[in-house]
Amino acid sequence: MKYSKEEQETNFIYEAATDQWTIYSSVPSHIKSFMKNPILNKENFKVLTEHEGKPTGIEFKVENAFVTKNFFKKKRTISEEHKQALRKGRLEKRA
Repeated sequence: MKYSKEEQETNFIYEAATDQWTIYSSVPSHIKSFMKNPILNKENFKVLTEHEGKPTGIEFKVENAFVTKNFFKKKRTISEEHKQALRKGRLEKRA
């Protein structure tokens, strides 16, 4: 089942008794991010709906410690050339 834009949503529900978050999503970009996240245990993922072999609705639980303001941020990758340029710029500022 494929969801229209109006039907797509991601919900975070905190359960104080278990100190866990239950996360539901039908937003394709969020599903991809969750599925690619190396920290999340894929065994906890429950695929609720699929379309053409791809998950279109998922549910999973995570410990409270995993949900922070950086939960959705992608780790920035910098090329070696960019690192060298940054170092050079810092050294020039000090001089």
